Amino acid sequence: ARHGGVSATMRQWVVARRPAGRVSEADFRLEEAPRPEPGPGEVLLRTQYLGVAPVMLRYLSNETSFERPLAIGDVMHGRGVGIVVASRHPDYAEGDAVQCKLGWREYGLIDGADPYFMPFRMGHPDLRLSYGISSLALSGFTALIGLRDIARLGAADRLLVSGAAGGVGSQVAFMARALGCETVVGIAGGPAKCALLTDRLGYDAAIDYKQDDLPARLDALFPEGIDVFFDNVGGELLDEVLGRIRRRARVAICGRISEYLKTPEEYHRPRNLYRIGLMDAKLEGFFVYDWEPQFRELEDTIAGWIRNGALKPLEDIDEGIERMPAALISLYEGSNAGVRMVRIDPAADGGT
Repeated sequence: ARHGGVSATMRQWVVARRPAGRVSEADFRLEEAPRPEPGPGEVLLRTQYLGVAPVMLRYLSNETSFERPLAIGDVMHGRGVGIVVASRHPDYAEGDAVQCKLGWREYGLIDGADPYFMPFRMGHPDLRLSYGISSLALSGFTALIGLRDIARLGAADRLLVSGAAGGVGSQVAFMARALGCETVVGIAGGPAKCALLTDRLGYDAAIDYKQDDLPARLDALFPEGIDVFFDNVGGELLDEVLGRIRRRARVAICGRISEYLKTPEEYHRPRNLYRIGLMDAKLEGFFVYDWEPQFRELEDTIAGWIRNGALKPLEDIDEGIERMPAALISLYEGSNAGVRMVRIDPAADGGT
C-alpha cells in the first residue's frame, strides 16, 4: 500500500529475548508494521540515521532509571535523526531535522509535549544530518561538557583520554585543542587505532593498551603526572591513572566500557582511590541529559569548530536498518572507530 507517495508500512526491530550476558543478534527480531499517522500534538519523522551506544545492553535488561522499561516485543530504544514528514504540533514543520528518541524503526512518532522523547531541532541545516548522531549530538555534547564544564580544561593541562578512538574520544583531542590545550595523549587498542589517533584525530601521542607496557608509557609521556583524565574505560586503567595524577587533577568519568560485560563481583577494586584526597583532586561523573538547557549553545559552539576546520568528525556509518544489531554488537568488540551509526534512509545526506 502507498500513502502520500510513501509506503504505508515500515520495518522496525523489536526485542525478541533478554540478552544472556552479552548482546546477540538473536536478541532482536525485524518486523514489518503499519506506518503510524500523527494525532493531535504528534509529529511523524522519517528516520535518517540511528545511533548505537554501549548503554543499550542495559536498556535490554531494564537496568536504567532514565529509559522506559522494554517488554519482549517492544520496539528497541534508540536515538536518531529524523525529517518531519507530517506534523500536528505547532513547533515542528514539515522538513525540519530533529534528533530525538525515535526507536529502531524507519518512521518514528513522537509526542511534541512529552519530554520523554527529548526532541532537539537541529539548528545548522548546512551541515550533515549525520552530525545529529555524532558531533552535533550527544557524543559531541558529552565530549565538550566533560572537558570544559567537568574538567575545566586549561591551556597548560596535560590531558589523557581513554577510549580515544571511540565515539566520544574521537572528538576530545580536537575540542581540547580548540580550548587551547597543548598536550593531548590518547589510549586505544591496536596499531591501526593508535595510528588513527595521531594521524587523523589530533592526538600528540598514542598508547596501545593491548601491546604497550601501559605503566611505562604513562610514566614516559607524563613524567610530571597527569592534570586531566577523560575516562571512557574505567576499571584497572582508571586505577593506573589515579596513581599518576598531579595536584588538583580533574578526572571526568564518561564511561567504563571495560566493565559493561562484567558482573559487579568482577569489577576492579581500586587501589589508588586514596590519591584523590591526597592530591586535592576531583573525580566526577556526569549525565549528558542534565545539560539539556545548554544543548543549543553546545551545538552552536561545535558547529563553529566544524566550519572552521578545528573539528573533523570521524563517523563509522553502516547502511540499512537490517544492520542495527550488528552495529551495536561491534561496540562491545571494540571494532569501531569514531561514532558508530546506521543510515536508515538511503538518500540521507545525498547517500554519501
